[in-house]
Amino acid sequence: MKLIYFWVCFFLIHCNITSVKEGEAKIVERFEKTFKSSKYSKAATLLVHSDSIKIHLKSSAGFLEDQKSKVIPDQPFHTASIGKLFTSVLIHQLIESGKLSLNDSVQKILGTDILKNLFVYEGTDYSEKVTISHLLAHTSGVDDYFDSVDKKNKSVIDEITTNPDKFWTPIDLVNFTRTNQKAIAPPGAKFHYSDTGYILLGMVIEKITTKKLEVVLQEKIFTPLAMKNTYMYLRSEPSDKMKLPVSTMMLRDKNVTGFKSLSADWAGGGLISTTEDLLLFHKALINGKLITKTTYLSLVGKNKFMDGIYYGQGLMTVRFGDMSFLMPNTPDLHGHSGLLSTLLFYSPDYDSHIIINLGSTEDVGDSFELMFWIMQDLKQMYNLKK
Repeated sequence: MKLIYFWVCFFLIHCNITSVKEGEAKIVERFEKTFKSSKYSKAATLLVHSDSIKIHLKSSAGFLEDQKSKVIPDQPFHTASIGKLFTSVLIHQLIESGKLSLNDSVQKILGTDILKNLFVYEGTDYSEKVTISHLLAHTSGVDDYFDSVDKKNKSVIDEITTNPDKFWTPIDLVNFTRTNQKAIAPPGAKFHYSDTGYILLGMVIEKITTKKLEVVLQEKIFTPLAMKNTYMYLRSEPSDKMKLPVSTMMLRDKNVTGFKSLSADWAGGGLISTTEDLLLFHKALINGKLITKTTYLSLVGKNKFMDGIYYGQGLMTVRFGDMSFLMPNTPDLHGHSGLLSTLLFYSPDYDSHIIINLGSTEDVGDSFELMFWIMQDLKQMYNLKK
């Protein structure tokens, strides 16, 4: 019955958009329906942009933490793991400037103490074999402090809610893995999504530039692109002195907005931004203004993250047709997602950017489903423009 319902809905949706304006209204309707159906999301924002279709659609829903102020479309939000794409860009900028290479040994850059006991697998220490490329592609073998559990079945994600006033330094995060977790494979042998690996990349950036990561982000990305509302949570400030309050964040069923413990997101995703700022970043990245177009294309990869999602060097590719036979013929999207149901993706086929924030760890699946239906609407709108 559910299968029949899906195809009836798909047929009706596929056939009834007759204008771009109507398509925009349908996208907003889908966004609002997704938000209202969530049991956890308290605040949400959406931006869909396409130069080819000539749309720049923004919407918002919900309230801020005070439960009185409505969320606006330009509300800053915690981007979560979308920040990994920024870290990857900084690494590749260093590579393009000749200060680093993909095959460089991480141990030679950071030293043996930082990597101690992180890459010991079945009694063998593989630290000296770990490269920059391994960390970018999540194939270094190091475990993930953020989501993987320790010997007591706890992870940092649990610590965020139980110790809200704890400020995590990068070395704290690495030490959590060093003390409580074990390597899951030799370098290059297995894909295993790892925030710990991206913390090490952040340390590499700081070592080579001799500057704090938040300073490098400001100098190399935020300021050149006029991203005035983007900054690193608890570590820097936006250039826009207005500094609007951050959109509500729900970690499972817990409102964690304002928790110091969210400092546990650093080079793996500790950025606050807006849909407009993320659009500036994504367009610049794709158009070769941050790294060359050739380098950007090299970020695309084929490592299977989960059904329908593939990982390269800080860049995800979404293929809905591989998620389910119920989602056929949907073009690939490239970008990154985050644990707080945040999405930043681009469809080359429709020349369209889709940026979503639902602000909840429990709505990741719904955020991808929303993006799928938006893609169906964009297809019709794109065809109308031909």
